[in-house]
Amino acid sequence: MAEAFDRGELLTALSTEHFTLQGARSQTMNESSSRAALYIGAVSSTLVALGFLGQLSPGGETFNTFALVVLPTLYLLGVFTFVRLVECGAEDFHYGLAINRIRGYYKQLAGDRANLFLLSGHDDGLGVFANAAVPVEGRRQYFTFGSVVGVINSVVGGSAVAIALGAFVDASLGVAAGGGGVVAIVSVIALLRFASRLLETRTGGVEALFPSRAADGASASGPGH
Repeated sequence: MAEAFDRGELLTALSTEHFTLQGARSQTMNESSSRAALYIGAVSSTLVALGFLGQLSPGGETFNTFALVVLPTLYLLGVFTFVRLVECGAEDFHYGLAINRIRGYYKQLAGDRANLFLLSGHDDGLGVFANAAVPVEGRRQYFTFGSVVGVINSVVGGSAVAIALGAFVDASLGVAAGGGGVVAIVSVIALLRFASRLLETRTGGVEALFPSRAADGASASGPGH
């Protein structure tokens, strides 16, 4: 009786935790969407303002001054947004691990009826991504809100450099565009590498209780994939 009573209390606690984790995961996704939308909205507003100003002062000092004040500020906002989106991704991964661990226990209790649970109960990277129907083989963090913001932000930074080259050193259009393009590419690479390191730091070190098993029988995990 004591064992049955303890198991009932545990199931109640796990059910409550499962519900709480689902709510926290939803809030994390809402934050990611809101931050990405806020940044993209700021980019759109800036482009509209630059378009109007370009008609009034095409290539003039007013346009250059406004662009060189707003675009670097927008780039800084984009960096802050990108970092937080990567952090939200790491939080979501942790919540996914925790939910899978609880589901793994449910499936243990279910025994022969564990096949009624459609989603994975493996508390590792493969299990989390499998539940999201995301392929993990050879996949990196290229298809996320953070990556979208990182690419757009790098274009913003490259555009600021191109305008600066034209305004301060009177560079030709080709030279300015080339310099801005190089800066944009370097920025994308730097942001994605930073994201990979941050994800490895924030999502590593969790020992799986219900690990996935690869074809060779080794435990498989991959938080950064």
